[in-house]
Amino acid sequence: MLARIVPRLARNARIPVRALPALTRAAAPTPYVRPLSTSAPLAKKKKGSDKGEKAAEPPADVDGQLDLDVLNDKMNKTVAKCAENVQSLIGSLGRVDASLLDSVRVQYGKDAKATPLHDYATVGVRDNMLIITAYDESVRGQLTQSLKHIERGIYAAKLDLSPRIAPEEGEGVIIVPVPKPTGETRQLLLQKCLQASEQAKMALRNERHTAQKLLKHDLDNKVVSKNVWQKEAKRLEDLTKNHTAQVERIASDAQKRLQK
Repeated sequence: MLARIVPRLARNARIPVRALPALTRAAAPTPYVRPLSTSAPLAKKKKGSDKGEKAAEPPADVDGQLDLDVLNDKMNKTVAKCAENVQSLIGSLGRVDASLLDSVRVQYGKDAKATPLHDYATVGVRDNMLIITAYDESVRGQLTQSLKHIERGIYAAKLDLSPRIAPEEGEGVIIVPVPKPTGETRQLLLQKCLQASEQAKMALRNERHTAQKLLKHDLDNKVVSKNVWQKEAKRLEDLTKNHTAQVERIASDAQKRLQK
């Protein structure tokens, strides 16, 4: 279009023909060329801000609080205590034995520490009775007082026994009749054994709950990784199940013995 118009204008204006190419070039639009940028390209932001990277670092002053080996020891003691309690209830079932009084503790005086019965007396067996003979020592005060403390200790042990001071047997003697187990007695002992096992299982659950809190603390404070946390949590559950099963076996064995 421009090539046609320019010659006409040239003739009218009497412009030499040789000047037409230059005029045509001057009239042509100059293409736009984008200038080159001298600034450096913006760096892409990496995933995770500086704040996030710092949060991933564990605090230097936070120590791990859960020790599963310590927890295992605590659970072992809980099971052992349950076994001891059940054994004291049915250990000598059907026979008269001095070990029936092994759990008896005697407190000589209000502020004194309770100590085992054999620190104060000897225990013998005759027929269906236990014969307790108190030591006659001046450091323990009057013999009559010693007998009262021993008698009180037997009642406190909750063995369903009825001690009696027996002067006819000699000075410083207590007799403890041991009744033969009846169906009612066996049922009562079974209830006590089951109660002892339930208390032990409750103690195990409490120990597990405390351990879970400590483990969560370690995870939240980046003391352990999530992978380690999962392994520790599984081991915690295994420990709890194992010790609970031991308590249940103690209760089951007691039940079989009492229901013979």
